[in-house]
Amino acid sequence: MTTPSTDDSWRPKLHLAPWHGSISDPNGLCEFRGTYHIFCQNAPEYPGNFDSPHGWGHYASRDLVNWVFLGCQVMPDAPSDRDGSYSGGAFVADDEIWFYYTGNVRDGEGDGTYSGRLANQTRMKSYNGINLGPKEVVLDNSGYPAYCSCHVRDPKVWEQDGRMHMMLGARTRTDSRGSILCYASDDGERWELEGTVTNEGPEFGYMWECPDRIVLDGREFLGCCPQGTENYEFKCQNVHSAGYFPVEGTILDLMHEDASLMDAPAPHTTGQPGISVDGFVEWDHGFDFYACQTLVDEKGRTLLVGWMSLPHDKNDVRPYDNPTDTWRGALTVERELTLGSNGRILQNPVSEIDALRGEGEVFESSTTLFPKVADVVIEGVSGDGTVRFGDYLELRISDGVSELVFTDDTEGQGRKVRRAECGDVHDVRVLVDTSILEVYLNGGETVFGTRYFDVADSLEVTVDIAHERATAYPMSPISIDYVVDR
Repeated sequence: MTTPSTDDSWRPKLHLAPWHGSISDPNGLCEFRGTYHIFCQNAPEYPGNFDSPHGWGHYASRDLVNWVFLGCQVMPDAPSDRDGSYSGGAFVADDEIWFYYTGNVRDGEGDGTYSGRLANQTRMKSYNGINLGPKEVVLDNSGYPAYCSCHVRDPKVWEQDGRMHMMLGARTRTDSRGSILCYASDDGERWELEGTVTNEGPEFGYMWECPDRIVLDGREFLGCCPQGTENYEFKCQNVHSAGYFPVEGTILDLMHEDASLMDAPAPHTTGQPGISVDGFVEWDHGFDFYACQTLVDEKGRTLLVGWMSLPHDKNDVRPYDNPTDTWRGALTVERELTLGSNGRILQNPVSEIDALRGEGEVFESSTTLFPKVADVVIEGVSGDGTVRFGDYLELRISDGVSELVFTDDTEGQGRKVRRAECGDVHDVRVLVDTSILEVYLNGGETVFGTRYFDVADSLEVTVDIAHERATAYPMSPISIDYVVDR
């Protein structure tokens, strides 16, 4: 096969990615009047300006397949967010969307963690998801408990029990541990602290970003992204993690256990236990997944979208998306969340992705994908074995443990192995894109996501494990109309 040019050949066909510039954390996810809106952190001046200001890039679609990119619609252009329009979410009111995000301000003094940073929780209203109203600061540093450092961000807003509620990720000042603050409001503008939570025992990361509330079959789950967690062998193998805690009762019940509120010396110190790290479940065990966010669409589905890039060691020395040099970053496909019989959340690509399949090719032990855009489904898996991708990446299944292993350091860019306990594997689905693999095991109970950068324009997939049927479906690409090139 020919060797294609790099940046163009690695541009995903099934995943949202920028034409140029850099994208990262999903923001403001919602469906409003039949249109899906996926914003994300966007540095539009990258790579010419490595320190490009970060705002919200905007993708919109009616069907999750045909998209338009409307540019970086929220930029740090006000005194309240002059150093970055950071992450946040969307609240769908009756006839408007209210977007909440963290405006970042550095005052030139201090280290930005213990002093010298303002975190302005900001609201923008929109009647259509495209035209945005003025920026209103609804909560600032004066509204955070004294034990918080300057890192407070990523508002998640929802309505429950007749009131609005907002969670914020936070980092404490004295012991540098992650926690979540919860506020209540009657109008979405004036907010009062109503509770907090952190984990019991030693610190589980120094900052909990991207708090989220997931409700499936009446059960609530608390999502968050702990930064700087220790490696637990099968959990938190990346420098930053993303997952969820099952919650007994509601998140509000959990938050309300902290009665000291603004007067507390630390989060959750009223004698009630914090949340147990043992219950933390990672969304994705692969090399590239972080800063995820959910939305509930008008069909009632809960959809998860994550950022498919991540520093890979404690010193953050690995680049996010090397070797692309005119654009970087991508998002996962939209994953529908359902509740499994064992209480674990299952993730699978939305049915709109399934509809992109062409006629499947049944193969026995190997197939060559040309181009590298396919949906590979392996059914009736039994025993131990390996699924190989080219000669550089392997999915190894053995004794109830699955591993995603880069066997070639050039392709892996220093990344080696990620592992997950998954029990007996019965089925494997691999969504193959030009520079992305999303691997789903056992109906989406365990997921591995990774970037890969192979110069060949074909990919051989070899199945060396007992199975009943293996099928490779060619995939039509999604379309992205870059309406605004900014």
